[in-house]
Amino acid sequence: HREGFALTDAGTDLVGALDEANYCIWCHEQGKDSCSKGLKEKPPSEGFRKTVFGVPLAGCPLEEKISEFHMVKARGEPLAALGIIAVDNPMMAGTGHRICNDCMKSCIYQKQDPVDIPQAETRTLKDVLDLPWGFEIYSLLTRWNPFDLRRPYPKAPSGRRVLIVGLGPAGFTLAHHLMNDGHAVVGIDGLKIEPLDAAISGVDPLGRRMPFRPVRDSAELGEPLDRRVMAGFGGVAEYGITVRWDKNFLKIIRLLLERRRQFAMFGGVRFGGTLTIDEAFADGFDHIALCAGAGRPTVLDIPNGFARGVRAASDFLMALQLTGAAKRESIANLQIRLPVVVIGGGLTAIDTATESLAYYGVQVEKFLVRSEALGEEPAWNAEERAIATEFLAHARALRAAKPEERLALLKSWGGATIAYRRRLIDSPSYTLNHEEVEKALEEGITFAEGLTPSRIEVDQYGHAGAVVFATAEGKEVELPARSVLIAAGTQPNTVLAREEGVSLTLDGKYFLACDENGAPVRPERHTAKPKQPEVLLHRYADERFMSFFGDLHPSYFGNVVKAMGSAKQGYPVISRVLAKRQPASREGDAQFLARLNRDLRAVVHEVRRLTPTIVEVVLRAPIAARRFQPG
Repeated sequence: HREGFALTDAGTDLVGALDEANYCIWCHEQGKDSCSKGLKEKPPSEGFRKTVFGVPLAGCPLEEKISEFHMVKARGEPLAALGIIAVDNPMMAGTGHRICNDCMKSCIYQKQDPVDIPQAETRTLKDVLDLPWGFEIYSLLTRWNPFDLRRPYPKAPSGRRVLIVGLGPAGFTLAHHLMNDGHAVVGIDGLKIEPLDAAISGVDPLGRRMPFRPVRDSAELGEPLDRRVMAGFGGVAEYGITVRWDKNFLKIIRLLLERRRQFAMFGGVRFGGTLTIDEAFADGFDHIALCAGAGRPTVLDIPNGFARGVRAASDFLMALQLTGAAKRESIANLQIRLPVVVIGGGLTAIDTATESLAYYGVQVEKFLVRSEALGEEPAWNAEERAIATEFLAHARALRAAKPEERLALLKSWGGATIAYRRRLIDSPSYTLNHEEVEKALEEGITFAEGLTPSRIEVDQYGHAGAVVFATAEGKEVELPARSVLIAAGTQPNTVLAREEGVSLTLDGKYFLACDENGAPVRPERHTAKPKQPEVLLHRYADERFMSFFGDLHPSYFGNVVKAMGSAKQGYPVISRVLAKRQPASREGDAQFLARLNRDLRAVVHEVRRLTPTIVEVVLRAPIAARRFQPG
């Protein structure tokens, strides 16, 4: 049984990584490195082979030089291995173990266990980070890399500025590549981004540049995940990925960008609200890249679908991660009751089930500790008293139980069940990353097959009490459920196309793409490696463009590494269209970024106590103030 929210999987050690590197047959020497380039059909057929589940074996979306880094890793040359990875995957801290497995599925070993490439990759990064000045070595190799023959060091400043909307995997990867192509980059995100220590980031809380000190020991950048403060940077990697992955890697990625003088980022900015397309172009940006992901949840149209106790799985994960509810000292109000039923079959459903079960034990223990501290019962109504009695009884039972007995207790109270309309082996989580399904089952999650939700039953208080499902045979099955978490997929964030005054066109649930002449095009669907990366979506009146990446794009949606692959494949398109026109502004980069810092960064201007019980906080946020409309 998992305890709390510490890191659940630290990954392999050096011996394990060398095991994998030597198990690889280094097939790049024969041009057979399918892990990187995909497992091709035999001629005259074209395209990639597919798994028995119909998933194309396209290999690594970044086409990382996997076989090559394995070869030098096996020779005992960790810096060379890291440098080779960094040619195609400079943001490797955001990939690897428990994040991706596209490469493993396409391994040349199709009739035996594949090479565990993600383990070897992550261990290679850790081996360098563990060296004195290891972070600085990694940082240097993302900018100055002798293995990168096409762009061994950043190009000279171009005078062009790009606005990136969304600082998740697609956004931060795109920012890196555009800066190495000589452009200045500003990133904005809807989440509040907490400042880092200015001594290591080079940026103070007010956004001003200052000298930073080199990091000798990379361990100082880490903190235990169960006590880590959510910093807001990283998009879905911050709020969507669970503690199976070490989120301290996000701080490393952030420092790779934030220390660079041609980069600035601002949190708490809603594009289309706080800042519009017209205002961004008027401010002097030469290009706008949308990397806002797929956060709009699919709502099930069933009776009582909005009853208390029912919520979107993505909303639950965000609330759990961003409010710090899992921390024992947090007062965040996030309530889960057992039994939990998660509806859906994707990786979000898997994460939601494991995290809800882990959170329940933390939640009731917090409730018991506070009840003991208060020493008296508040003025609860009948429903609240029943829930409190349940929480206190469960907390005392968990406290008295041995660690190995706690999972059995949670399951006896209903545990967490994933209900999916088809078979387990048909579910997206299994076909795309069966290792995560295996890990979830190890944590005590139950998977119920062939169940389509038809309605939610409520108790006398209007709270969810059970979910009724229909089977393929037309029978009804009822699962008790005090918490119902809907993980029926998410849709691209295309609300911008419906904003007042925005002329973006939709193509189904995605934005309509265009070519470099502004003519509409239809990108290839559901492929990590389209023949042509069609990432442009709108040409402005003066021939400036917008573009879109990651889960917003019909070619690249689906996972973190595909999003990062979209940035790697698409940034040359942006550089090409930028080169066709003069920069929109002659203002220097430092002055341009300083002006945006004054306008976009919200700061506390003054705190005034008006009465003993009323405090007025005055904020300075110029762009938000200009956009404000009373009522």
